Amino acid sequence: MAYERQISPTSIDELSTLNCNAALGFVGLTATDMPPNEHRSHNSQEGQQEFNPTRSVQSVMESSSSSSSVMQEPTVCAQLLSSHHYQHLTKASDVDPFSCQENGGKPPLTGLQLAVRKSPDDFCFMDWKWPLIRKFSFWSVVSLLVACVCIVITLIANLPTKCNPHHDWWQGTLFYEVFPASFKDDNSDGTGDLRGLGKQTFYLKSLGVQVVRLNSIFQAEHYPENYDQVQNLTEISPVLGNMKDFNFVVNMLHRQNISVVLDLPLSPFIKQLPISEKETEEQIDAAEKNSQFVFMDSPTENETESQLNVEASNRVKSMEAHSDNMVTYAINYWLKNGVDGIYLKGLEYLVYEPEFESLIREWRKVTRSFNKGLDHEKMLMCSMDVLNALDPEDDSRKVEAVLNNMDLIDVRLDIVSNGTQGLKIQVDKVVKGGQFSKPGYPWIHWSMGSIDTKRLSSQLPIANASLAAVLFEMMLPGTPSIFYGDEIGLEELKDPEREREDIGHNHHLPPMHWSAQYPGFGFTQPGILSWLPFSHAWSNVAAGHLTIVQTVSKLREDSPSIYMNGIYKDNVKLPNYEIRTVGRDIMIVERFYPRRNSYLIMINFGSQTQIKDLSSIYYGGEVIADQRGRVGHYLTFHALTLFPGEVIIIKLDK
Repeated sequence: MAYERQISPTSIDELSTLNCNAALGFVGLTATDMPPNEHRSHNSQEGQQEFNPTRSVQSVMESSSSSSSVMQEPTVCAQLLSSHHYQHLTKASDVDPFSCQENGGKPPLTGLQLAVRKSPDDFCFMDWKWPLIRKFSFWSVVSLLVACVCIVITLIANLPTKCNPHHDWWQGTLFYEVFPASFKDDNSDGTGDLRGLGKQTFYLKSLGVQVVRLNSIFQAEHYPENYDQVQNLTEISPVLGNMKDFNFVVNMLHRQNISVVLDLPLSPFIKQLPISEKETEEQIDAAEKNSQFVFMDSPTENETESQLNVEASNRVKSMEAHSDNMVTYAINYWLKNGVDGIYLKGLEYLVYEPEFESLIREWRKVTRSFNKGLDHEKMLMCSMDVLNALDPEDDSRKVEAVLNNMDLIDVRLDIVSNGTQGLKIQVDKVVKGGQFSKPGYPWIHWSMGSIDTKRLSSQLPIANASLAAVLFEMMLPGTPSIFYGDEIGLEELKDPEREREDIGHNHHLPPMHWSAQYPGFGFTQPGILSWLPFSHAWSNVAAGHLTIVQTVSKLREDSPSIYMNGIYKDNVKLPNYEIRTVGRDIMIVERFYPRRNSYLIMINFGSQTQIKDLSSIYYGGEVIADQRGRVGHYLTFHALTLFPGEVIIIKLDK
């Protein structure tokens, strides 16, 4: 290329013959052309030679020759900084021709000039109000930081003080079983009703009740005397009210965060059948223990005796299609009306039905269709008699169907037989048995008094021992239940003259005692004759003796040591209780849970005062609840005195 050529010394000699003015493109200055002052100054200098244009050109050429080796190859910067890549660089036409000549016709690097096409005033952001923008940005960042600090403080302040294990609404909560006809009369007709129950929700809430279980409320001939002769599973007895009254009760209970469980009796719709002579010996033995039943349609009032006693040849007749099943329809109906759980009473009569397993699964499917999350699941429960009627080996599939689809199993404790030692054996057999060993299996629902048993106060040697039995039940692992009136020692109706033998099956259902100030005990208006005479009770609701129940229910609600039914470790449930008996009358239940305080309840079920030394087992602890005003005191177990029916609950030292 032209700019790569080097200027040799011979070329310099040739330049001497040239016209410097023409070759260099400029006119040299001579002494005559210089200003006078400069001419004089120049001549005054010693040893100063006369200006020679040819020599000047020669020196320039030598300088160019010495640097020509550096300019042989263009650098990367020279390639980038060109007008071809940056439009703001000066065009080649603007470069001095002399410079271009020395570089082979290309603009020299030293001739590159940067140019700004726009002035600062041409950019729109130059007119923005930057002082205001800076202030706004500053205060926005400060506000954001303050908001973050406030959020963090709020989250810290609202952190739960306890990290207790989760449990469903039916697990470990306090149930309260109610027979509405004997609970509270609202319309002053002498019979309790749904409206009366709805207006007593404040009492249930104060007692610590979290689930109300309604006994039979269905239409029956001569209700409530024959409450068990149910005619329809979706019709409420007019004596209690109507669906509007039922919805009122459900809404009032739900406002108090109390769930509703409804007893659904199956036995009135099951017909017992004779046993065929051709049955095998095993079938006969099974029939002796559990009669063979078939699920039939709902009976009508005009149903004849021949219709009730169906022939043995029809014994294998299957049930109606599941979609038409009356129980399935009833479960769906009541769940739609706000019921939270169903107790399938009499399910043990269906265990040998061929479709038993499919029915259980279908009823479970119906309840699951109403689930609205973990806190709004529907519940199914049945009696322990169902499992007792099945053989664990021969009926293993049916046993699994019950354990996998039921949420609660109702276990009835016999507090009278064999004293405290017998009670301990009953509890250990259920809790430490294999039927409830897996974490996913149903929880145990404990009951001592119920609509199917005698009154606790009538079975125990002293009336106030029924309260002790209630507190004992509340300290067991599982779900406890109180039958209405047991908390005040309500006794059975006494009929020494046998004047009411026709309703002897109702003597354990006397009206509730709300107050002792009125002749009607607050159950109904004074002067109104109740459907059953009033029985005796050692206390009443207004007397204020139920503080200990409220304390224990609150303790149970907050303490995993009490409300949990076991300790879950490596997919195995371990018992978290220990029962000890001292003699025949004193019972001790200890409850514990990992990293939690242990609690102890001591009860004297006998009629005599007991003084015991338990210091070899326990040292001492703080009194949480008792009946002698010692709450908060530290109590040792040396020479401990227990009066008849007395209960003490202690938080043990760690």
